[in-house]
Amino acid sequence: MNLAPFAFDHSVTSWVVSLRAEPWNSLWQMITVLGDTLTLVLLALGIFMVAWLLDRIDLAALIVVGAGVGWLVMALLKRLFGRDRPPIADRLIDVGGLSFPSGHAMMSTVVIGLAAVIVYQLYPQVRATPGLLALAPALIVLIGLSRVYLGVHWMSDVLVGWVLGVVWLALCLVGHQQIARWVRQRTEPEITVVVKN
Repeated sequence: MNLAPFAFDHSVTSWVVSLRAEPWNSLWQMITVLGDTLTLVLLALGIFMVAWLLDRIDLAALIVVGAGVGWLVMALLKRLFGRDRPPIADRLIDVGGLSFPSGHAMMSTVVIGLAAVIVYQLYPQVRATPGLLALAPALIVLIGLSRVYLGVHWMSDVLVGWVLGVVWLALCLVGHQQIARWVRQRTEPEITVVVKN
């Protein structure tokens, strides 16, 4: 399959190209690095280590499995849809590979989302100030928009990347909850109540 960009994709890209100027070009290039594979791998490994050291092996496994399988799903979808990136003339940075869905949008949603949930569960200070968690979706949105601004993704790549990321994030969290409940049911000792007459 070779998925072509939609009409609004061309309109958004043309509009963004017309707005480009410094220092915004450099700023968006710095923001996009936050969604690079290396950055997200380091974040996932950091969260893994923190969860492991705090004896939350379930949360350590959650970030590794969620990120790893999410990356595989993203890579398979790119091959399936086979969409080319915007024209080279419209790009501010040099990237290769296919375009749909945006790996930056999808994987930042998954990894940063899981990291936020895990940090929320591990640290009472974060639970006491849940407004801190608003930083996660704000960063995810900025990373996705940076890909459009830099001309390496169509807008629909990013939109679908976000949606797929949210869906996979939700599946990971529900799966973790179900597995944790199953484990508790099989490891907690049964309590027998004896009634004396």
